[in-house]
Amino acid sequence: MEGGGSRSDDDDFQLSQRKRPRVVKKKNVAGASNPTAEQKTAQKVKPTPAPLLPTPDKLLTVEKAKHPLAPLGQLNPAGTKDKEKRKTETATSSARNDHDFQPVQWSYVAQGEDMEVKEERRLRDGRGINIKEGDLADEFQIKYPVSSDGRVGKIIKGEGVDLVKRKILELAGVESTSSAGLNVHEASPELILTQEDVGLSDEQRELLFTEIFKKGGRVPINDKPGRSLIIQKAPTTGFIHLCVEKPKVANGVSVYQAFRFCTEPKCYQYEQTLASDVLPKCTTHQPEPVYTVMKVTDYNWRDVLVQLHMKFALSVKLNVSDEQKDNAAEFYLGRVCTSNSVWLNYCATKDLKTRPIPKPISMTHFANERDGLKKLSLESTIGMFMKLAPGTQPIINLDDLIPLCYGMKGEIDARLKELGMELKIRRHLTPEERVEVKYPFPGEYFLTSTFTTTPTTTTFITTATAAAALQKPGKEKSFLYAIMSRNMWYFGWSDTPDFKDRLRGNKTDGANEYKRITDKRQKDRELEIDGLRQRDRELDRTEGIYPPPLKAPTLTCYLLAKCDDDDKKKKTKTIEAKMIIAGYVAYLLGLRNPIRPNSDLGYSTNKCVSISLVDSTSWGEICDFVKLFWGIEPMLDQFKKD
Repeated sequence: MEGGGSRSDDDDFQLSQRKRPRVVKKKNVAGASNPTAEQKTAQKVKPTPAPLLPTPDKLLTVEKAKHPLAPLGQLNPAGTKDKEKRKTETATSSARNDHDFQPVQWSYVAQGEDMEVKEERRLRDGRGINIKEGDLADEFQIKYPVSSDGRVGKIIKGEGVDLVKRKILELAGVESTSSAGLNVHEASPELILTQEDVGLSDEQRELLFTEIFKKGGRVPINDKPGRSLIIQKAPTTGFIHLCVEKPKVANGVSVYQAFRFCTEPKCYQYEQTLASDVLPKCTTHQPEPVYTVMKVTDYNWRDVLVQLHMKFALSVKLNVSDEQKDNAAEFYLGRVCTSNSVWLNYCATKDLKTRPIPKPISMTHFANERDGLKKLSLESTIGMFMKLAPGTQPIINLDDLIPLCYGMKGEIDARLKELGMELKIRRHLTPEERVEVKYPFPGEYFLTSTFTTTPTTTTFITTATAAAALQKPGKEKSFLYAIMSRNMWYFGWSDTPDFKDRLRGNKTDGANEYKRITDKRQKDRELEIDGLRQRDRELDRTEGIYPPPLKAPTLTCYLLAKCDDDDKKKKTKTIEAKMIIAGYVAYLLGLRNPIRPNSDLGYSTNKCVSISLVDSTSWGEICDFVKLFWGIEPMLDQFKKD
């Protein structure tokens, strides 16, 4: 068009677009010539941005010399005292060395006086957590997945490990041989162990350190700009270690960190090597690693309690002192937080005046990872109630997906009381009140309740509405459900109202684990009885008295509600989280299945919950759902210590 402008098809292309632009092949037009190969080659290609390189003020302090009489792993001869202090002092190291630090103290402060209940009280009104639960049956115990034990002894390669290995062997004067030339047709070919297989000897390690000292204490790694091999002294033990200096950008600021290498043959792992031994090992190759559960706060925020719970493995030896374990854990904390998305999101908060520095409030070390996970579940569950408590003292709880704590009701009750709060049953609702309770969440509720009264009893009946059977899956629709037996409940959500396949397959959620264990128990008893009968037949004996058969509980899926939601399902997941917490509260208070009459004490089988979706304003809705589903009103009461 005359007078009209033209623009490239890419003028409006945004780097933030996730989809790759569709490429349309243009047809040849008469009179148009195709570009030659030379012309294509001659087209300008945008240069790759230069990698981030160290600046002198950001380079780490390294060791450049070693006394000739110093033993392995030391800079000075044996018997001499290293009086040299830490060479680099940072805000993080200063916080780590602040042993007088006191975190913000938190205790529950109720918003107002509790209203007096004037109507006739039921037997359990006013009572707290039902701590007399005994040992948990196998189907109610949470089988925490263990992440580390299965990796012990395996070789894990980090980023650029081949380049690092090549440089180390080159400096140590080792020729990297290969066994690829073996004649596989020989009758008994001998296995050739290369230096990479057996690791470096003490003499070769000393030669490696000497070569690095000769080059000024820093040797760049080929094809990895900004990364270097360095010798660095541990600030707590004084041992020197081979480390890799690795650049990192944190909030737009270049940071250079040193990571120790594992000394296991063939392993050049540096991300998880924390031990300060002369020959440190990573968590994979430490025969007995230590598992640490830690409660972390922000060292720089002294007005409001900030807390985050975490668990990680340390490559220190199990028999070292608690002080050494604490030092290693606190040192590793800074590294963990640089890759922890929850902590990084907190650091990006606009209202923060100073850069957050992670500081432990408490830490506990375990030899067994499962024990560490139980401790993590207890601490994070207590943190959940601190976040939900509708009190006047604020708290910033950074936990996201937490494991719920089971089989430790007494410990939970005691810990809540230490914080000045007590979970209890405020009162039972009357039948008239219960049928008037409204569904507290967005969407349509599909259960309805009625009751019948006689001079001696009141029977409460909960059934599905007619609309429940008419539900169909649809776009932007979600469905909330409960799976229940005579002594358990499980809450979840689905894209479909059809639950015929919900308890099939190899799922590992709490409901499927419950079904698998109880079905197996029934099958095992059947096999036991069949075996005893077969024995009696073989011995020509009359049938005796056998153990009674075991019937696995019947599981029923109930469609609870429908919710309109978008693709991210945040609204649905928030409702699910509140239902799960309501079910957990019902478990702690010793409630029963509200739908099946004469049921046993109920147990929640949800393993975890995302508490990032709830806050103190959610507690009222959670209590309303407990009132709707179980007919009792829970409360967090002020507990007055003697």
